[in-house]
Amino acid sequence: MTELISEVDKDDNFLGLRPREEFYSGNHIHRASQLILLDSENRMLLQKRAPGKFWYPNLYTYSVSGTVADESYETCIAREMFEEIGISVPFRKLFKIPCILENKGAYHTVFSGRCTEENTSLIRYDPEEAVSVEWVGLEELYRAVKIEPGSYTPSLRAGIIKIFEEGCEKYIL
Repeated sequence: MTELISEVDKDDNFLGLRPREEFYSGNHIHRASQLILLDSENRMLLQKRAPGKFWYPNLYTYSVSGTVADESYETCIAREMFEEIGISVPFRKLFKIPCILENKGAYHTVFSGRCTEENTSLIRYDPEEAVSVEWVGLEELYRAVKIEPGSYTPSLRAGIIKIFEEGCEKYIL
């Protein structure tokens, strides 16, 4: 069965559904949901994307990432959280960032959730999605995305920089 993805215009208005493969052409804009999952020490779970991923293989990205199908951003991140890391936690919307060049890219809605110690021990990653996961302090991550930007997905860089430039306390409680 063909996986259908939401296509949007440069203002994030829904245009319709297209097969996933059509987005690989670089001629369409889609929607994506991202999760910043924090532990009790305010460390973020970071995924290193699998080498077989079409977009940004082998780069570090959010705790959970998903391409929005025929669903809301919220439904997407709830589904992807369980599929990618095997747990479900409450989350809240932080902000939306456009990562669009010419007529390709995505609108990324970033969510935040907090993991209990019990949930932390249950986390497992999907090897089709990631080669590893690790907990990283937010300040350490902020420094790293500025020093080694090529190691991180553009949306993760944009999201972490936004959080620190606008003030962590606004987004991370």
